[in-house]
Amino acid sequence: MNGPHERNAGWWYLDRHLGLDTADAVCLISEEGELTYRELHGRVCRFARVLAEGGVRRGDRVVLVLPDTVAFVATVLAAMRMGAVPVPIAPLLTLDEQRHVIEDCAPSAVLLEDPEGELAADFHERFPGTALWSRRPGDGSVRCLPAEAEAAEPLETAPVGGGEDPALFQYTSGSTGRSKGVVHAHRGLLAFAEGVVRRLGLTRRDRFLSMAKMPFGYGFGNSLLMPFAVGGSAVITERRSDPYAAANLLRAHRPTVFCAVPTLYAAMLAVPRATEQFDFSPVRLALSAGEHLGAGLSNRLTETFGLSMVNGLGSTECLHFFVSTEPGVSAPGVTGEPVPTYEVEVLDDEGRVLPPGSMGRMRVRGPANALGYWNRPQLTAETFRDGWFHTGDNLRYEPGAGWVYLGRDDNILNVGGGKVLTSEIEEVILPLEGVASCAVVGVPDENELIRIVAYVVPEDPGHAGRPGAPGEPGRPGDEGLRGRVMAAVRASLPPHKRPQRVRLVDAVPTTSTGKTARFLIRQREMERRS
Repeated sequence: MNGPHERNAGWWYLDRHLGLDTADAVCLISEEGELTYRELHGRVCRFARVLAEGGVRRGDRVVLVLPDTVAFVATVLAAMRMGAVPVPIAPLLTLDEQRHVIEDCAPSAVLLEDPEGELAADFHERFPGTALWSRRPGDGSVRCLPAEAEAAEPLETAPVGGGEDPALFQYTSGSTGRSKGVVHAHRGLLAFAEGVVRRLGLTRRDRFLSMAKMPFGYGFGNSLLMPFAVGGSAVITERRSDPYAAANLLRAHRPTVFCAVPTLYAAMLAVPRATEQFDFSPVRLALSAGEHLGAGLSNRLTETFGLSMVNGLGSTECLHFFVSTEPGVSAPGVTGEPVPTYEVEVLDDEGRVLPPGSMGRMRVRGPANALGYWNRPQLTAETFRDGWFHTGDNLRYEPGAGWVYLGRDDNILNVGGGKVLTSEIEEVILPLEGVASCAVVGVPDENELIRIVAYVVPEDPGHAGRPGAPGEPGRPGDEGLRGRVMAAVRASLPPHKRPQRVRLVDAVPTTSTGKTARFLIRQREMERRS
């Protein structure tokens, strides 16, 4: 890479193909049909002109509240090539979470799906001076993105200062209880191909289908970075991710690389006549990340569907996975070895590097690590130290097997591919009438997937009766309190953050110092499962 434009990730992932034999290869398959790299380039140039004419400049943030569509991909690449910074937001997030991201990153433009939805309703009052576009026409108060794909005169690709300029913000939840913006540099997106792409042996013949959506780091890598790095194609869809949508997409598009989280894989196994519903015959690699893939679930997927499973451990801060298994080499249940270009170590509580066989907190070093967190210098200094990212994951290295994932700290759970703060759930439950205290934990089920359990102590002593299985009668009012708790979490939290079980108990177990003993709650739940 010699010219400054070649260090621009937008140029490398798209424009580069116009000089290769992949120019007229299909890159995206969606509800709109098939689109080649050359046709997508025309759409991207058009969108870049629209953004520039709307006042977006180099370094500006551009927020996308869009489903997985051609417009999503085109806007991301258009913003990157002009030196602006795309900021994807998942449309399934709550209105409060969407507003928080917009307030936090202070974009010059926001693109959304519904011009008459809740976010658009008071947008100009809340965010004066921020341009608003929609993918669909509305009442005229919101500008509509052009749907046509004809080429416009390309804007000059912005130089990006050796690749260190910000290229992408991805928001993730952290220990503060509010999502934080992870700032990725152009050089990190370019380094991606040297890591995951090499580890998996991806080629232009691969067709990718990811059930994880593009606003999230895992889905962004699956549906955009991996296929565009090698000149392959991606199947993208606006539909929600569930087993039946996966079955239909597998039959219709016959991907060679399938990507999902363990929770969805387990749900697919539970579908009646699963082997008849899911056609995995063209799939050569099945990727799993977002939460730990246990040996039992991995073996069942191989035995039932014949899948060659790849278990990956990654984070938004590292763009995608940095540790993964190797198909046909790694044992089920392990997390694997570092992908090319990455180094991994575990530390004790004093920050000392531990030898193989020891459990410790992981740190990761690699060229795709983020620059840090947007507007959070203290958190950046704490988490990104001496060139390493400190992940908060606990692992152990077993010689001959690889890294083994042992979980996260008590208050952060990995559920369905997303990070969940137990304190965030407790803050919804505690203010409710009739609740004295509560504690939320994550407990592995029979597939080693984390399920959320809330222990709730009613205000009236002895009110809870036996802390037995949900649905058993306690004292009058038990079901009313449990119902209020479930109604509150449904109203305040997205689906992956809601408890699967609410247990009414006389007291939450505590340590000798009076702290909540979450390990005892997990132990009780494991005993129940047994």
